[in-house]
Amino acid sequence: MTDDDDLRALLRRADPAASLEPASPTQVAHLVEEAMSRRTKTWALPVAAALVLIAGGAAWAMTRPETPPVPLAVPIMTTSEPTAGSVVLFTTGVQAKCREPEAARLAESADFAFEGTVQKIENGRVTLAVSRMFRGDVVGRVEVAQQGEISETMLGSGKFEMGKAYLVSAADNNVMICGYSGEADSIGLKELYEAAF
Repeated sequence: MTDDDDLRALLRRADPAASLEPASPTQVAHLVEEAMSRRTKTWALPVAAALVLIAGGAAWAMTRPETPPVPLAVPIMTTSEPTAGSVVLFTTGVQAKCREPEAARLAESADFAFEGTVQKIENGRVTLAVSRMFRGDVVGRVEVAQQGEISETMLGSGKFEMGKAYLVSAADNNVMICGYSGEADSIGLKELYEAAF
């Protein structure tokens, strides 16, 4: 799926008239003629624009992701050895269109970054065995919430898969998306981490 396909699918899900039957050609012609022949009052356009902005703001407020109830990157030490501990991370769930990732931004923003291989996927939680730490406390494993298959969230397939290696970074307790986390063999991702760290 391309970015355009993802956007079209998102727009289809958000269309409030998606469940209605399409208008007949006669109805369309009548509506177009009515719109073209009616004179709009000078105050109508600013009022309509204000209503669209208010409706858009209300829709955003109702559909924005909730703040997770727990801290997103909390070390959970199981023994006194730092390599035996784990970190729990959650992705934001935000759908976004992204600009090209930059090593300087990754280096500046990421407070936790690692390479790991998926060992277990259970109940929406993925456990990765850490093979290399780039930044943050040394831990043996990381647990991350499994999100949907959104390419903006994770380079590659858009989700964690058993046995695959991933590069994951977090900033301010959130997994960095938009090209900063993904399958370790994604084009340019390993080079981005090497340049940043």
